[in-house]
Amino acid sequence: MRNHPNYRIAVEIVILHESKVLLTKRAEHVEVGPGEWCVPSGKVKYEEIPIEAMYREAMEETNLEVELIKELDQRTFKGRSTVEEIYRLVFTYLVKPKLDQIDRLAINDEHSEYVWVTKEELNDSKFESLHPTLRRLLVELH
Repeated sequence: MRNHPNYRIAVEIVILHESKVLLTKRAEHVEVGPGEWCVPSGKVKYEEIPIEAMYREAMEETNLEVELIKELDQRTFKGRSTVEEIYRLVFTYLVKPKLDQIDRLAINDEHSEYVWVTKEELNDSKFESLHPTLRRLLVELH
């Protein structure tokens, strides 16, 4: 068995609002996924469980309080940072913004832009960097 020193548990947050999902573009200066489109996400801290990390990361990355709709998926993921290979166990959650929260949306400096997209817009070549499994989950939502 190989040792994977950069193995962590992570969460992805699919925020659904008015039949659209929030995509965020990773900033060019970040180590993991620079310039790639994704959904808000982050690592689970040592003393957290994934659902707690989801609520914390939603607030940190979007400034939104969210309500859980359901867990969509769990999968392993192998990727690259600008420094090394990364290995993740990812829990993907479907959520919605709490009432009157949507006007508070503000992405953090890990991202350079965001956009609300429909299922049809996911096929735009602009979003080709979306992980294939995440794209499939988003398409199956509607």
